Amino acid sequence: MRTAPTRYLYTVTNDTKQNGVAVLGQNVDGSLTEVAGSPFSAGGKGLSGGDIDQQGAIRVHDLHVLAVNPGSDSIAVFHKGDGGRLTPVAGSPFPSGGSTPLSLTVHTNLVYVANQAAEFAKPKPSSPPNIVCFRISNRGKLTPVPTATINFPAGYGPAQVEFNPKGEILAVTSGFQDDATTNLHVYKVQMDGALKEGPGSPIHTAGASGSVGFSWNPEGNRVYVSNSFGDAVTVFDVDKSTGGVKQVGNIYKTHGTAPCWTVLSSDGKTLYVANFISNSISVFDVHADGELIRLGTAKRRGATDPDTKDLVLPKEGKFLYAVGSGRRNISIFSIGANRKLTELPKDKSPLKLRAGKNILGLATD
Repeated sequence: MRTAPTRYLYTVTNDTKQNGVAVLGQNVDGSLTEVAGSPFSAGGKGLSGGDIDQQGAIRVHDLHVLAVNPGSDSIAVFHKGDGGRLTPVAGSPFPSGGSTPLSLTVHTNLVYVANQAAEFAKPKPSSPPNIVCFRISNRGKLTPVPTATINFPAGYGPAQVEFNPKGEILAVTSGFQDDATTNLHVYKVQMDGALKEGPGSPIHTAGASGSVGFSWNPEGNRVYVSNSFGDAVTVFDVDKSTGGVKQVGNIYKTHGTAPCWTVLSSDGKTLYVANFISNSISVFDVHADGELIRLGTAKRRGATDPDTKDLVLPKEGKFLYAVGSGRRNISIFSIGANRKLTELPKDKSPLKLRAGKNILGLATD
């Protein structure tokens, strides 16, 4: 008899008619079971019609789940209930403050949303790419912080926005993978939610381009950034007192094609990077000085067209989950003592979702 799951995974279905959040219970053996009632309506629309860069489309924060509605420029907020069920909070979804919201991050009562203003979505001239700040109440209501919006030039839209673990620094990748525009921005978060850009920011990767996804180390003073053009990962040190940023060392090849999404183990010693085109996941040993040593690269079963996107790694570190966006599935890998990946048997991985289109994001309790 299978025991009821105590941990859940969440992903955005990105349905262009009725966007939703799919909820999957994690079983003891790492396999997933979609819960009754999933997907739960997000009250908005997904997005189709062009290429997007993003990481962090869905987040879990205490008793709430926050998810983007990229086709209707809004953010859905849910209450978490028994058995993985989700219920929209009063007033959800909330306007995102821009066009094409694709990434968000939350710490204590602050939420930042990255509105990419993807050109194929035909944003209004009055809606440039931006980062918008909100305060989240105990009941999940989002209230804009008017003094904390950062606008980006057209063509420099943000791909990911992410607090460091203590919420004192905010990092943003931007630039649509183009070599001339791709950058990493680092900001010191002020008491009122406003952002002060740090010395050396924005910084352009030396040796590669196409910065998309990234992960903070547990200490909050280093980021590991994927570079889709260059098939590499780059490392940046961050001064927590000022937000100052500098690149550390050379680029590190993933031995895969178009790395775009990353996740770091909770102890900060292992980095996993999803390679979009080669449909593989690269594993790196992380040294104390930030140096990366590749341990191996695992292929995803059944993937043909470029389709490997978001990753999530539950805190206990036994299993890794990867999104197959267009095929609407999630691949499941066990993590060995050597930290290398082995996909679960065919009857358990990948798991196909009941509904959706080009699913986005992964988050876990």
